[in-house]
Amino acid sequence: MNPMQQALLPLLLALLLAACSGTRSVGDVVSSDLETEGVVPKDKRAQVMRLFMDATSARLQGDPGKAVQLYRSVLKLDPSNAASMFELAKLYHQGQQGDEALAYAKKAVAADGSNIWYRFMVAELSSQLGDLPGATKAYQGILDKWPDRYEVYFGLAEVLSRQGKIAEAQKVYRDLEKQFGPTEELVMREYDMLVGANQIDKARELLERAIAEQPEESRYYGMLADVYVELGQKEKALELYEKAIAANPDDSMTRISLAQYYYDDGQLDKGFEQLREAFSDPDLDIDPKMQLLLGFYQVTGNGQPDSVDQKLIQQSHELIQVMKKAHPQSGKPSSIEGDFFMREGKPEEARTAFREALEHEQDKFPIWAALLQLDLQLSDWKALHEDAEKAADLFPTQPELFLYEGLGLSQLDRYDEAIDALVMGRDLVVDNKALEAQFWSLLGDTYNSAKNYAKSDEAYGKALGINANDAGVLNNWAYYLSERGEKLEKAEEMSRKSNDLAPGTATYMDTYAWILYKEGKYEQAREWQEKAIKASPTPEGVLLEHYGDILYKLGDSAGALEQWKKAQAAGDASDLIDRKVSEGILVE
Repeated sequence: MNPMQQALLPLLLALLLAACSGTRSVGDVVSSDLETEGVVPKDKRAQVMRLFMDATSARLQGDPGKAVQLYRSVLKLDPSNAASMFELAKLYHQGQQGDEALAYAKKAVAADGSNIWYRFMVAELSSQLGDLPGATKAYQGILDKWPDRYEVYFGLAEVLSRQGKIAEAQKVYRDLEKQFGPTEELVMREYDMLVGANQIDKARELLERAIAEQPEESRYYGMLADVYVELGQKEKALELYEKAIAANPDDSMTRISLAQYYYDDGQLDKGFEQLREAFSDPDLDIDPKMQLLLGFYQVTGNGQPDSVDQKLIQQSHELIQVMKKAHPQSGKPSSIEGDFFMREGKPEEARTAFREALEHEQDKFPIWAALLQLDLQLSDWKALHEDAEKAADLFPTQPELFLYEGLGLSQLDRYDEAIDALVMGRDLVVDNKALEAQFWSLLGDTYNSAKNYAKSDEAYGKALGINANDAGVLNNWAYYLSERGEKLEKAEEMSRKSNDLAPGTATYMDTYAWILYKEGKYEQAREWQEKAIKASPTPEGVLLEHYGDILYKLGDSAGALEQWKKAQAAGDASDLIDRKVSEGILVE
């Protein structure tokens, strides 16, 4: 087998293979183990074989507990059965019992040192458990017996470098190079090790030697340029980047490195040109492109015109369009485009982008969550209901989706359907009192709109039972009680508490003023209503209408008419506002 082909077999795969050596089956291994003269009496062989096969069957059927018991039974009859030790090591490893797994793997090697897979498991488990000297010894033992195992050199070099033994790791790479010749994989691994150890000069020497040996390998020029950037030798770096791209114009990763060079040097336009070329490459994986855009997103804000931030934002949008063309089946470009638009205060554009993303990324819950937030922000109740319903079909155990759906239906005056959705979502909530309280609060609002006042009061009570200091629930319940003319003393108490909890909130002050109005306390009502209007930069129609009603009760009919006209112009007043304006009197 070609050494490079052997290298394609990851070490981890060795841990998952059945106990075997060469082309022997598990049965052959067990049989040969049992036939060792004097180890197991002949009359026990069949019993051991049956137990081993039963254990293997239990493992394959997904019953690890039973498999462990049966493999242990094999070892009681045949204490030197290496195959059972190996299987136990694998099962303990799968059960995240690393120490037990390593102990059995070592026993398997002691019982049968000629099986390479047993040794692989010892090496890998030792590495995972942080026993780096043990892993080093295990890998070296494999190489001593099987010096043609290409991948083992990498494992040995890796555990040596983790111990800070860079020089020893480099010697392993040189041994590998003598055995099989120079390869790109060898250079890449050694380069990563040296850079990770901050041995930049050695990394430079490695790449210069690699270029001398393989001058046609353009990738090395870009890597060496990266090293020169780290060493502060920018002119040499630029020369190498340009040489690498001239040798291979399709080397998109080198273009990205060159782009980084230009951006760091403040040459934004030149950097952008390189990124545009790289982003248009469909063969370059989308994830590094997304990482670059995420970096742009994180370092920019809503930059002022002609600022560097604004320039980078504009370039980001252009790169997103390029990426969409290069990867038409991915929703990732549209997803990050939505993030940019959201931050820029463009909810309509952001929503369109997220909808595009969902055409290809239906299973991504965060995208659905962003879309629903935008529906809510835009007060698009029909879209909120429809989008939440679609999302709930895909994620039926996510209670938040039913909260959105219930809110959308409630705003569409489809109260019975809204209540059904809210009850369903509430029943999905587990160990999240804050979310449960939200469901009860919205149920209180919806039951009230459906004129089921008893259920409404019960729901509000449940919400306050979870959080007695929820100013929103206190305000809403108090307001609806005042509208119904019921329990005004309780309503006044709750409204006063909401204002204490969130002072200066125009809506809460309006509610308190309205309750005082309902109680006939008109002077106090006017004082609070004026506070509410003053606290609102653009008072809603309902606040102005309430102010007019209060003034009318205080005998100021002219002032009342003036406020009613303002309310009519502002919108969001009651259905009676037109009559109040046209007739000039209070209509209730």
